[in-house]
Amino acid sequence: MIINPTYTGKQYWSTVIISGLLLSVLLSLAYVIFYERLYVEFSYLFSIIYLIPFVWLSITLAFFKNRFVWSEFSYGKAFTMSLMSGIIGSICFSGVIYILYAYIGMESRMGLYENGRMMRELFSPKATAISLLIINVILSLFYSLIIAIFARKKD
Repeated sequence: MIINPTYTGKQYWSTVIISGLLLSVLLSLAYVIFYERLYVEFSYLFSIIYLIPFVWLSITLAFFKNRFVWSEFSYGKAFTMSLMSGIIGSICFSGVIYILYAYIGMESRMGLYENGRMMRELFSPKATAISLLIINVILSLFYSLIIAIFARKKD
């Protein structure tokens, strides 16, 4: 008789939380490196930041599926895992960005534009963190829809 082990709720949610935290670390490191070292006003390299969650969430689901899932893994579970990891990563990443701009002293690129009051508000630490949060949550939703199609597993 063959026993098919499958994942537990604890394995599922610990993978979601750990993946989200590691995603925020990767995004933060990439953001700081690209922003401080490679930032050019019209550079396409900076857009790589938006592909990191897609790659990381794909790796997370592939790891979880191959490590813990030996029976059916539904589209809904794959989608939820990917989306929750993306949201956790986005929230932590936005918090790190806010801390970097508000307290650590990372300089805004506001000097590239006119120094009006409206521009200062648009490039404030709070506005930057909120905009990155919204962008990354929306991207996580789309990435999760795509990734879950390939991650589901039927008996």
